[in-house]
Amino acid sequence: MTIEYSLSYGNGTLTDGTTNVNGDRNGYKLGGDDLAVNHIVRHDIAYKNGHHGFTYNSNPGTMTISNNASIDNTERNFAFDKGTSVFRRNTSCRFAASGSTDKTAGDADSSSQFWTGTNGSRCSAYSFGGTAVTP
Repeated sequence: MTIEYSLSYGNGTLTDGTTNVNGDRNGYKLGGDDLAVNHIVRHDIAYKNGHHGFTYNSNPGTMTISNNASIDNTERNFAFDKGTSVFRRNTSCRFAASGSTDKTAGDADSSSQFWTGTNGSRCSAYSFGGTAVTP
């Protein structure tokens, strides 16, 4: 499966501002039930979702995660606790929200900038007056 040029914004928040307690609130949920499904995820934005921006969700398959931006998701911007995924040229930023350090199991080289408690230099392209915006 390929997911590209998509936006995931505010999953889990209803139009009246309340939170849907029955949903998992992830932006891009890429698996489940330990079923191996390979994915290509590129040129996507996960912004202010109620849990993770991008999550492997127990998918043991190999995923290629490249050229994505994940900004101010409630828990992690990138949540890949296990697996053999490949990460290239991704950017993770925090402005208004606090959350946990990104986890990327697999092959993550220095071309990606993950959130580890502080923003990297690329995050200035996603902010305006301290508030994250889409490019």
